[in-house]
Order: sequence, then C-alpha cells, then structure tokens
Amino acid sequence: LIVITTTVFCTLTKSLAAQDDLLAQEERALQQAVAQVAASVVQIEVLGGLEADNDGPVTGLAVSTDGYILSSAVNFPPSFTSILVSTPSGKRAAATLIARDHNRNLVLLKVNTTEQFTTSTPVPHAEVVVGQWSIALGKTYSREVVNQSLGIISATNRIWGKAIQTDANISPANYGGPLIDIHGR
Repeated sequence: LIVITTTVFCTLTKSLAAQDDLLAQEERALQQAVAQVAASVVQIEVLGGLEADNDGPVTGLAVSTDGYILSSAVNFPPSFTSILVSTPSGKRAAATLIARDHNRNLVLLKVNTTEQFTTSTPVPHAEVVVGQWSIALGKTYSREVVNQSLGIISATNRIWGKAIQTDANISPANYGGPLIDIHGR
C-alpha cells in the first residue's frame, strides 16, 4: 500500500509540475507576443467637432515606418479640429486623416513627424484559424502601457470575408488597436 501510495503521489507531483511548466511557457509566449508588437501600438486623440461623442483617446497601429497609422473609425466624427498621435519618443504629433474605409469602419492617418515608427508583421489570412489564441492590444489609458485582452479566434470570414471574430474583450481600452496571434503577428 505504501509503494502504491508513493507511486501515485510521485506521478501526481510530476504531472502537476509539468502542468505548471506548460502554463509558464504559455504565459511567456503571450508576453513575448505582446512585447514584439507593443512598439507599433499608438495612442490617438481626436479633438473638437460638433458631433464629437468622444470618450477619450483610442488606439492605432503603425503600418509603415514613416508614420501611417491604421485605426477604427469609431471615434472619428465627420468633422473635428485636430488629431494627435503618440510617437515612438513618447511625444504627441499632429496627424492628418488620409482615408476612410466605410465598409470596414477604418481610418488611415499620416503622422506629421520625422520619427521612425516600428511596424509589425501581418498574419497571412490562411493562417488565421478558429480556436487559436488572439490578443487585443490598446493604448487608450496610457501612452506607455499596452492594454491586453486574451481570447481565441471564434470565427473567420465574418461580414462577407472582411472581419475576424474574437472573444477577447474589445472595449474602449483597445478600440482601434491590433488583434495579434501568439507569435506577435
């Protein structure tokens, strides 16, 4: 009985240690993915406008090193006074609205700065699979700290192939920010 009890105890202990190690590996992978993309996530402030129902800053993603930023059009009223974007140095710079995609509810901005932005690697569409990790990122509440929300991809090809669905919490903390995979893409 002592031999059986000792064997069961040792097996359970090894199993729990392996499970703890797996959880630690997952946590490190998630942290590395966020760290890989964090420098390309920016805070955007839209100022003025009669129709402004502005709840504060939103998030954007640098898509070119020379300051093109992609964001959700949610907080961009038809008319506004100015747009300020956080730069890699932590300063704020004026930006211009270059284009609006009404089908996907996106905006493209150009930041008026000589600073170089960091960009991230996109995930090939064929590699986005239901059930894989997804991390929603944002810089709404701080220009320095990246907000994070973890979930999974719950559907692809939503809205006639224009959208990906996730159960990661999408809120004012990360409106307009990227949805990344566990590889930081």
